[in-house]
Amino acid sequence: MNIPLAPLGVTPRFVTWRGHQIALHEAGSGPTVLLVHSINAAASCYEMRAPFRLLASQYRVVAIDLLGFGDSDRPQMYYTAELYSALIGDIAQLLGGAVHLVAVSLSSAYALTAAAQYPTAIRTVTVVCPTGLQDLVEPQPVGRAYRLLASGIGKGLFAALVSRTSLGYFLRSMAYVDPLACDAAMIDACWRSGQRPGARWAPICFVSGLLNCDLRAVLPLVHQPVLIVWGDGAMTTPVSRMPQFVAAMPHAQTAVFTAGMAVQDECPTQFSAAVVQFWQTTEMANVAPLA
Repeated sequence: MNIPLAPLGVTPRFVTWRGHQIALHEAGSGPTVLLVHSINAAASCYEMRAPFRLLASQYRVVAIDLLGFGDSDRPQMYYTAELYSALIGDIAQLLGGAVHLVAVSLSSAYALTAAAQYPTAIRTVTVVCPTGLQDLVEPQPVGRAYRLLASGIGKGLFAALVSRTSLGYFLRSMAYVDPLACDAAMIDACWRSGQRPGARWAPICFVSGLLNCDLRAVLPLVHQPVLIVWGDGAMTTPVSRMPQFVAAMPHAQTAVFTAGMAVQDECPTQFSAAVVQFWQTTEMANVAPLA
C-alpha cells in the first residue's frame, strides 16, 4: 500500500468511486470549494497549494486528486474526458452540492462539462487557462501512439519525462512566467507524484489525445456564474483564446494576471482575492431586495 503523499499537509480521506479510491484533501469550514488540478505527467492537488491554504480561512476547501494522479488510485485503464467530468460532478454531489468549482487547464473543460451535467451540484465555476475550443478539442481513439507509450519503450520515455531535471525545465519554462515562482517544493511534489506505481497510465491517455474534450456544444448549457482566469504569459493556451470563451458564455466574468498557465500558484494572493470577490458578488446578486 502506498504511503500517502499528503502534499497539502493534511491527511487525505478516501472515497470509493466506481470501485476506485479517490483522495480528497480538506481544510476550513463554510461554503464548499472544490479545487481540481490540471492534467500533466506528474499532476496532483499540490498545484492548488496556494488557494487551498488561502481560501480555508473562509471556506470549506476540498482539493481532489483525480483518478490516476496524486494519492488516488492509478489503475491501468482508458481514461477519458467523460470519466473525469463524471468524477467531478459526482464528488460535487458527495460534498453536499452547491460547490464553488475551481479547475485548471484541461481539467477546466471537465469542470464546465460537469457544470452543464450537474447544475444543482455546482454553484459557480472558475476556470484557469481553459481548453476545449481551439486546444485539445477532439478526443482521439486508442491507436498507435497509445500502444507505443504503453509499451516498455513508453515506460522509459515516461521515466525520463518525470525526472527532476525534466519537470523543473518544463515548469519553469512553460508553466510560469517567473521561474522563481516555481520553487523546489513544487518540483519535488511533482517528482514524487510521478514516481508512484501506475503513474504513467493517465498521462499517456493525455498525450495520446484520449482526454481531449470538446466544449463547443457544452458551453451554451452552462448557466452557472463563470469566472474565466488567464495568465497573460501562458504559452500552450495563450490568452488570445479568451475571447472565444467569452463569446460562448457572455455572462462570464474575466480576470487576467501577469503569470503563465499556473496562475493560482504564481499569483496566489491576487487569484484568491479575485475568486472570493467573484463568489461574494454572485451571492449578492442572488439576494432578493427587501420589500
